[in-house]
Amino acid sequence: SWAGELGPRDFAEFSLPYLARIAARVKAVWPDVPMTVFAKGAHYALEQLATETAFDVISIDWTIDPAVARTRVDRALEAAGQRRTVVLQGNLDPTLLFGGPEAIRQRTQEMCRGFGGSAHIANLGHGMMPSHDPEHLRVFLETVHVASRALRK
Repeated sequence: SWAGELGPRDFAEFSLPYLARIAARVKAVWPDVPMTVFAKGAHYALEQLATETAFDVISIDWTIDPAVARTRVDRALEAAGQRRTVVLQGNLDPTLLFGGPEAIRQRTQEMCRGFGGSAHIANLGHGMMPSHDPEHLRVFLETVHVASRALRK
């Protein structure tokens, strides 16, 4: 989850080949096991992660709009002639859980709308912090359920 500490060139040289190798080796043994990659801060590599690895899910952090990420991944897959679905996961800024319930609801609804009707996994952009109020996580999760149901209608 420290991929964003590398620039695009270094990520392509020192991280992407190993991520691709890991995914390929696991898929060779367990082809039906869904695999997720989280290259925090490396939104510059979305297209490479989608087309040059066998990960089924790309987790994104809060620094990229989910609609932008979805468009980039879909266009890259199409350009590469790959007929597969890559699910996106993320991406609420975890510091929003320090806010009040209404702010959490509003931003969570925006996040869900950003993913649109495509397959996605709602999640925080990088996990919880020990000082988060668990009730605020409840607000996030309940809002995800309500917003997701509305999108599927």
